[in-house]
Amino acid sequence: MKRKQVKRKSTREKQAQIEKRKKNILIAVACVFLISVGYIGADTYMIRHAKPAEAEYTQATNEKGEETKSEKNLVSLGVSSLALDDSVMLSSVIAEAGKQGFSSVTFDLKREDGSIGYASSLTTVDTFGAVVMPATKLHESIKKFNEKNITPIARICCYKDSIAPQKSSDMALMKDNKLYKDDDGNTYLNPDSDTAYKYIKDIVLECYNLGVRNFVLSSTALPENVRKGHGDGFDKLVSKLKADVGADVVFLDEVQVKLNGWNEEDGEYNEKGFKNQINKLPKLGENQIYYINTEKELKDVKKALNKNGVKRYIIFEE
Repeated sequence: MKRKQVKRKSTREKQAQIEKRKKNILIAVACVFLISVGYIGADTYMIRHAKPAEAEYTQATNEKGEETKSEKNLVSLGVSSLALDDSVMLSSVIAEAGKQGFSSVTFDLKREDGSIGYASSLTTVDTFGAVVMPATKLHESIKKFNEKNITPIARICCYKDSIAPQKSSDMALMKDNKLYKDDDGNTYLNPDSDTAYKYIKDIVLECYNLGVRNFVLSSTALPENVRKGHGDGFDKLVSKLKADVGADVVFLDEVQVKLNGWNEEDGEYNEKGFKNQINKLPKLGENQIYYINTEKELKDVKKALNKNGVKRYIIFEE
C-alpha cells in the first residue's frame, strides 16, 4: 500500500508541474503579445504626432522629390538673447513658452542698433566692439530648446546698423559722398558691398554652426528715399545666404506690427482699437512672419490672434 501511495503522489506532482508549465507558457505568450501591441501603439502615436511637427518646420516634397511650399506655421515667443544662459533665465523662458503654448522661441542675435547678442568669435565683430548683453551660452541653450521640442529662431537685423558703417566705410551706405542717415539718425550697411554681405553671412554662418537652423530677417530693404539703384530686398539676400550657409536653413521675412490698442476713431487706447488693429493686419506672403510688439498680456494677444486665424507670428512683450 505504501508503494502505491508514493507512486500516486509522484504522479500527482508530475501532473501539477505540467499544469504549472502550461500556465507559465500561456503567461509568457500573453506578455509577448501585450509588449508587441504596446510597441505598435507607441509607433502609431509617434507617427501621428510627428507629422504635424514635420509639416510645421520643414520643407515638404512632392512625389517627384522636388521641394514644395512650406506651411511655416510658427507661434513664437520673443525674448532677449541675454536669457540664453543655459541656467535660471533659460529655464524661465522654457517654462513660459510651455505655459503659454508657444512652439518656438525667437531671440535677437543682431539688433537694430547693430549690436551683437551672442559671444561671437568673429574678428570683425570684435574689432567693432559690437557685442552687447550677449547670450552667454548660446550653443548649450540651443541644445536645451531642442531637447524640450521648442524651435529656436535667431532674429537678424540685416542692413540697419549704427555700429559697423561708422567703423568701416567699405560696408557703409553712402549718399552724396556722405554716410547716409535716416530721419532717426540710423545708418545702414550697403547691400551692394561684398564686405557688408560677408559681415552678415559670417554672423548667420557662425550661429548656424552653433545649432540655429531657423532665422527671421528684418531690415532687408533700405528706406524708400535711398533704395533706387541698390540690390537690396529679402529674396536677393536669401538666395545668396542659402547658397553659402546650408540647404537645411530656413529664412523668414519679418513684418513688424505694433499692437497697442490705439483706436483711431475715438483717439484712445482701448479694446476696440486692439481688435481693429488685429483685423487690419497686412496679409503675409509665403515666407513672411509677423513680429508683434505689444504691452498687452501674452495670453490675451495670443488668444485674439488665434481667434482671427493668424498662424505665423512672434510676440515680443514690451
